[in-house]
Order: sequence, then structure tokens, then C-alpha cells
Amino acid sequence: MTIMSPRWIVTLFPLVMAVVMTGCVAHPTQPAEETSEPSSAAFTSTTSAVEDSAGTGVGSANDGRASSPSSAPTNSSASDCPEAGVRLTTDLVEVAMGLRLMHVELANCGDRPYRLNGYPRVRVLDEQRRALDVRVERGSADIATVDGFDTPPEAITVRPGEHAEAQLMWRNTHASMNAPQVGEYLKIAPARDRPWQSVVPVGRERNSPEQERDEITINLGSTGELGVRAWFR
Repeated sequence: MTIMSPRWIVTLFPLVMAVVMTGCVAHPTQPAEETSEPSSAAFTSTTSAVEDSAGTGVGSANDGRASSPSSAPTNSSASDCPEAGVRLTTDLVEVAMGLRLMHVELANCGDRPYRLNGYPRVRVLDEQRRALDVRVERGSADIATVDGFDTPPEAITVRPGEHAEAQLMWRNTHASMNAPQVGEYLKIAPARDRPWQSVVPVGRERNSPEQERDEITINLGSTGELGVRAWFR
């Protein structure tokens, strides 16, 4: 075994140290993996903050505190509002001793005031939608005495969402060998310069799901006469 002299040890020591230091420089200590890119928890927190901020922006434009309630009528969907801006319906026909009293409601489903002053014009149609020969009289026409039926007309302004009412009265008395007159549809023009519209039965006057939307029964018997009450509230 060869023993190195102290002189060789002194000579080689700097060289050995240089090699060791070179190795340390070539392979630096790697930082922890999680410090080189954001953690998934941090990303989730950032994304949530952005989404919450966007949601807050939308909410502030549409929440109840930032907007005022619409003045448009809401009692029925605006999508089925007729072009005239009003809807005509009936949900009640009173019956007593052969007397019939129909309540007709005019509802303003449009976006502008609707003015009335007087009596509606009335047409009774058969099942083929042909006009029946009916005498339409203003007031009770001696058919019967009903409170308020002969009250004179007055000017009415029906604003969006509001309604007015008229009434029709007749008897279904039949004293003839001929078949009674039976109306299946009812058309009304709310005023002289207004278009004709169908009166649609609703609520308790809907007889069955099979009946047509505007199908309604008006049995005039052999009288052929109809009294009309002026628009009122």
C-alpha cells in the first residue's frame, strides 16, 4: 500500500474542493413544487371572487331595490291581449224565473287609456257564426226591472289594468211552434268607433274543456229581444 506524502495531499486538496463545488452549482436545490405555480385552492378562490363580482353587477341592475314596479296590467298575460287593447269576458249569467242577466267585463290589457261613453253594440251569432235576428234595445226594454239597469250612461276612462262592466238581459220564454233562437257566440263593439270583439266565457261559464274558446250559450226562446245596460263601474 502506497502512502501519499503530505506534499501530494496539499497539492490535490484544492482540486478536490473545486470538483465538489462544481457539483453543487450544477445541481442546485429545487424549490418546493407548490411554490412554482398557484395552488388549486388559490385558483378556486380567485374564480369565485370574479363570479361573485359579476353576479353582483347583474343583481344590482335587476333587484327590487333598483327598479320600480311596472304599471302595465298583470291580471292576465299581455301576450293574449287583443290588438284593440281590451279584453271582453263573462264569468256570470244570473238565472231567475226564465230571466237571464249576463255580466260582461271589459279589461284594459293595453298600455293606454280606453274611453267609453254609452252602450256597447251587440251581435248574437248562431253556431255557424251568422247573426241572429235579435232586437237589441238600450236599457231594460220592459223585459224586467233590475236595479241600476236603466241608469243613464256616463263617460268612463278605463286605464291600463282597470275594467268596466256592461250587462245583457233577456228571457228564454218560448211560446212558438218554431224552434227557439239559440246564440252560440257573442260579439260586442265597446263603442261606435271601436272594432267588434268576441266575448269569451271564463270561470264558471266555461262549460267544458271541449267547447271553443269563445263559445257561449244565449237561449232567447221565442222573444228575440235583448236589453243592454250602459258601461259602468
